[in-house]
Order: sequence, then structure tokens, then C-alpha cells
Amino acid sequence: MQSTPEIAGNKHSSDARLWWLHAVCLSVMVILLVGGITRLTGSGLSMVDWRPVSGILPPIGDAGWAEEFARYQESPQYKLVNQGMSLSEFKYIFFWEYLHRILGRIVGLVCLVPYLWFLVKGKLDCGLKVKGALLVLLVCAQGLMGWYMVKSGLVKDPEVSHFRLAAHLSLAFAIFGLAWWTSLGLMQKPSGKLSLMSISFRKWAIVLVSFLGLQIVYGAFTSGMKAGYGFNTYPLMGGELMPEALFSASPFWSNFVSDKFSVQFIHRWMGTCLAIGVLYFCWSTLKSGYLNAWLLQWTKRAAFFVALQFALGVGTLLYISDYPVFLPLIHQFIALFLFASLLALIQGYGWAEAEE
Repeated sequence: MQSTPEIAGNKHSSDARLWWLHAVCLSVMVILLVGGITRLTGSGLSMVDWRPVSGILPPIGDAGWAEEFARYQESPQYKLVNQGMSLSEFKYIFFWEYLHRILGRIVGLVCLVPYLWFLVKGKLDCGLKVKGALLVLLVCAQGLMGWYMVKSGLVKDPEVSHFRLAAHLSLAFAIFGLAWWTSLGLMQKPSGKLSLMSISFRKWAIVLVSFLGLQIVYGAFTSGMKAGYGFNTYPLMGGELMPEALFSASPFWSNFVSDKFSVQFIHRWMGTCLAIGVLYFCWSTLKSGYLNAWLLQWTKRAAFFVALQFALGVGTLLYISDYPVFLPLIHQFIALFLFASLLALIQGYGWAEAEE
């Protein structure tokens, strides 16, 4: 895959577009952190309605806070989980959900405003026009999915649907991935050709990033069902490699998406296989001795991030009771860096293929 050509040969337009796309990536990173805190502190259901415009302003004055708190007191979360919560405690969880929603609007503006400016100035080729429009659409879909997810926890059970949580998280990774991939296409290609042997590694990088995507979905399932709080040992679960109770739900397919401990089993061993696969891939490519500077750099980063991600995953299992917010939050965050590293490798191998 070749890098995107310059518009009218203007290097500064490329730099400006890179700044825009990197700003989108950074904004997603920030909102992913805040979203994780919102989820892990139980703050996501503190705002019981969705006001895309008027919701920009927080409650003002004692009367405003009393009204907001009264609405929350009618929610299942207050009645079943937080009965007797004080106003100051409510303000704490409200802050995280409010900040998360405000950041969502900021991400939308970071995507939309520069895109429209570049569009009017004629600084986007056909490919960038399509990708920019897709970014904006994905952010809109993310906002709708966010409310659709929250709404699932405002009916009877004060827990959001883990399917909707997985969709919400996947959209965040999709926005980041599209912005990062597009920015990679604008960067200067590294010099030097690769051997056909090393170019063949590209398909394995694609397999690994697809596997990572599935693992991210199962991470959301594990979080959504609070499956990480059971069997807090590794590698055994309750003293066994595979407890008999696993995969015993009916119908059988529901074990893969709805049985919390089966989902935890899948997530932990998929993560183990992914770590081994990525490390072996990195070792094999480095051993080939034909990598250019770009691929050498991102291969080492991929190896580092997958090792760190695996260690954090095991640490989260073992110490989640001691660090219920910090460890799961960093574990999720590092997945973003591993995702970016694998995409950079795929792009790098694509450049090499284009030169053949």
C-alpha cells in the first residue's frame, strides 16, 4: 500500500493533515482512559438521560444538583446498589460520566472541524475525503452507541449490556485505528527494499491484529459481566486448568458470549496465545535480518507492548481486588499501543510490497 500522494505537492498540507489525524488519535486515547475510569468506578449510569445539546452544561446551583440527584434516585442503580448515597458521593460519579460525555463531543469536533476545513481548502484527495467522512460517521455512531449502552442499565438491572459495551469499545478502537492508519499513509516511506521472505510476514501481522480485535471484544465481555472477579489465579482456575463447570450452559453457544467464567477462560487463554503468537512473530521477523529501520522499530515496540499487556492481564487477575481501577484501566490502555504497533507493521510491509 503506497502512501497518500501530496495535494499539489504541498508538504505543509501533509504536515497539517498529520497533526489533525494524530490529534484524533490522542483524543481517543484520552477518552478511552476516562471511559475506563467511568466504567470501573460505576459512574456510567449517573446521568439518566441524554441531552446532546443542553447536556453540555452541568447542573448549576443547589436546585440544579437537587433535580439531577432526584432523577438519579429513580434509577435502578441507586435503588439496588447505591441506596442512601449522599449528594457529594453522587457528584463524584456524575463528574466522570459528565467528563466522558464532554470528551465525546470534543472527539467529534476534532474529527469534524479540521475535516471540513481541509475539504473547503481542497487539501484532501478522494481517499482522504472518504476516510475523513468515515471518521465523522464513526464518532456519531459511537455517541449513539454510548447512549444505547447506558440505556440498557436504566431499565431493571443496573448493569449495562456487555454486548453493547463491547460494541462501544470496538468503535473507539475503530476510530483510533482509522485515524492512525490514515496518518501512516501520509508519512514518508522508509528507504530500502525488503526480501520476499520478509514481505510474506505481512499476512501474519494481519492475522495477529484480527486476533487482537477479537481479544478486545472478549475483554469488554469480561469487564461487562465482571467475570474478572472469579478465579483470581493463573494459570489454574480453582486449582484446575479447566474447571468442570466451564462450558456447561445451555444452549452451548451461550458459553462463548454469556457465561461469565467461560468467557474469562476464553479471554485469559486467548490472551496467552496472542502474546506467544506476537512474540514469536517478532522473533521470526527480527531473525530474518531483512527489516528496514521502520519495521525494526515497530517490531520491537510490538514485542514490548504485548509482553507488558500480558503481564498486566495476569496482574489484573491476581490483584484486581487490591487495584480494581488502576490495573484494568492500564491493561485496556496498553492494548491501544499494541494495536497501533501491529497496524504500523502492516503498513510498513505494505510499502515494501509496493516497491516490488
